[in-house]
Amino acid sequence: MEEKAKIYMICGISGSGKSFLAKKLALLGVPRISIDEELWPDYYVLSDILSDEHRDSLYGEAMKRIRARVANFCAEKRPCSIDMPFCKKAQREDFADYIRSCGGEPVLLWIKTDLPVLKKRLAERAGKNGPDNLPVSEKEIEMYWRGFERPTEENAVVIDGEEPFDIEKFLENR
Repeated sequence: MEEKAKIYMICGISGSGKSFLAKKLALLGVPRISIDEELWPDYYVLSDILSDEHRDSLYGEAMKRIRARVANFCAEKRPCSIDMPFCKKAQREDFADYIRSCGGEPVLLWIKTDLPVLKKRLAERAGKNGPDNLPVSEKEIEMYWRGFERPTEENAVVIDGEEPFDIEKFLENR
């Protein structure tokens, strides 16, 4: 059987530990693609002065770049991780289908983290700046929590966002 590139779709709410996990994977040789880095600085730094249309355009262009990078990893049969909330089931299914169409194997990793922990982590970001420290208000995190479609029937690898996760052991068993 032909080996396919494993594309790790890291799913979770802001503050769950997506970037932390993706960076651990990167240290193990699995390159990271981050939606927040793709959108920084234009989308986030300038978001208060951008029109909705301009913001949508920047997001669409970032997604095109991400898809192109994923297609390249699949063609080269190399793994990568995608550090992105994947908050809606339809979005996850669409992206998984895209990975398959490029010859890759999607692997959904869901970092399940309780709301009080998310609030604490996001509060610790206060005053920090950068794509991995985007400010999220308590009102926003509660909105994200309510709107997040948990991947309960999608064959996701569920990771407890409050417990240590042995990513090396996980990769060995894949």
